[in-house]
Amino acid sequence: MRRAFRSLAGTALTALAVAAIAGCGGQQPANPDQARATLATALDAWRDGRTIDDVTGGSPPIVVADPSWKAGYKLSRYEVAEATRTAGFDLKIPVELWLENPQGKPVREKVKYTVSVRPSRTVIRAPL
Repeated sequence: MRRAFRSLAGTALTALAVAAIAGCGGQQPANPDQARATLATALDAWRDGRTIDDVTGGSPPIVVADPSWKAGYKLSRYEVAEATRTAGFDLKIPVELWLENPQGKPVREKVKYTVSVRPSRTVIRAPL
């Protein structure tokens, strides 16, 4: 009897937690078109030689976290993959980057970005 009650209580708590998370402000997963546009805005800025601070202070402001960009790598080209995956309310978007390290050596990387459009626009390089 006790075991059945614990199981029922655990199931009820899990259902309540899921309902609370799902009902928080009625927030839906990021719109894929908006997420891709946000990512493109950030990557275009990098390619065009702008800094992360330029993007953060831009209009619309986009919070960006990318260790290669911050370390001074230059972006010459990028390709955004068609496949995306939801991660909570965000999208994970695979991207291939053509970079030049601070010493001038070409580097090609396949990375993923976690992109959010609400409540603020964010582009964060996700660990692989």
